Amino acid sequence: MNRGSRAACAIGFLTVALGAALAPAQQISESALKDRVAQLVERLESPKMESRASAEKSLIDLGPKVIALLPTKIDTTKKDLVERLERIRSSIQAKDDQTNLGASKITLKAKAIRLTEAIKEFQTQSGNIITDLREANGDEVTNPAVDLEIEDKCFFEALDILAEKAGITYTPYTNDGTLGIMAGGMQPQPGMPAMAKPMLIYSGPFRIQFKEIAIVKDFTMATGKATAQFEVLWEPRIRPMLLSIKNDDLKIVDDQGKTIMPEVKEESSETGLRAGNCAAEINLELVAPERAAKTIASLKVKGNVTVPSGMKSFKFPNLGATNVTQKQGDISVTLESCEVDEQTWKVALNLAYPEGGPAFESYRQGLFNNRPWLQRADGSRFEHNGGMNDGGTGEGKIGFEFMFVDAPGKPSDYLFIYETPAKVVPIPLEFEFKDVPLP
Repeated sequence: MNRGSRAACAIGFLTVALGAALAPAQQISESALKDRVAQLVERLESPKMESRASAEKSLIDLGPKVIALLPTKIDTTKKDLVERLERIRSSIQAKDDQTNLGASKITLKAKAIRLTEAIKEFQTQSGNIITDLREANGDEVTNPAVDLEIEDKCFFEALDILAEKAGITYTPYTNDGTLGIMAGGMQPQPGMPAMAKPMLIYSGPFRIQFKEIAIVKDFTMATGKATAQFEVLWEPRIRPMLLSIKNDDLKIVDDQGKTIMPEVKEESSETGLRAGNCAAEINLELVAPERAAKTIASLKVKGNVTVPSGMKSFKFPNLGATNVTQKQGDISVTLESCEVDEQTWKVALNLAYPEGGPAFESYRQGLFNNRPWLQRADGSRFEHNGGMNDGGTGEGKIGFEFMFVDAPGKPSDYLFIYETPAKVVPIPLEFEFKDVPLP
């Protein structure tokens, strides 16, 4: 089955729930969270200092979803309440901005632990969602017991160990932003050589596999070139937006000690990263190594991946309203309109983001990582299902349009909720492969 078929089958087939990996605010229903926040805000005005301090701490511990539920219209004479609410917002934002952008670490030592239980534990420790695609793909769904001795290993290294022991494999091409469990990989046919061990590097929250190197001779130009191809996987939780590699930062040397140069030295490649699949392909275009070279002694790559740091949720009470603006910190979102075109609702938004330059450009490239959805008063959701159009940029603003197809009812029946990064930050993507055989 090809990647597209597997991706199409992935939707809706969650075998393992995120469970304990969810933050406290996620485990509480929206209505219950709203009631809890209201109770704690009321306690912020308690005559007892201990009660006020306890309520403030409890609100901070509930996390980022609390911010949208805190009161904004407050009697300015209540200075203590105003100061406490501002501290709560600032503290939550500071904690959210310090989200771990490095590798998740897994420790799991167990005898005869079932695959489903091991996956549940991986999710709890990392916050990464793992789906089971085997039934959807028509494969046998086994639940083997395995012995694990994993101590403080990065997420992908630990997952590779589990996959090998359980006789399964996994794919980043699920189209829903998760990693998908699949039946075991292809086995060599009788009489065929054993399959090559993959060339892998684990770097922070990334898993890099050297896929292939090809060398082409151009007889008309009397030159040669080489293409080195890599697949980069990332932990689903970090939701990266942009991958950038500068050719000037490539350091490649063959086994003769001679430098292998990029085809175009002063150039950089930028790849917008789609939220649906947590993988990207990198192709390095190089000048062909000399014929005397048998291996690449060292291939070093340095790049950056732009990721969202902290998420903000904007809630519009009526999807049918027009030109309604909400602001949190330096970010403002305007719900411009909802146009009904037969079975498609086209929701136009305008977003003002505080920073110009590269950060703003990275944000524009990563618009597809933002999460809109429709929600009824009872909390039931209708997910975004119809694609997105980029409405262009200008004067520090970004316009875009989300489509929702076959939503029941009418726009005024729904709240519109839009989730967007508080800011974007670069994290390093650095790796080195050694002793790479040349064809």
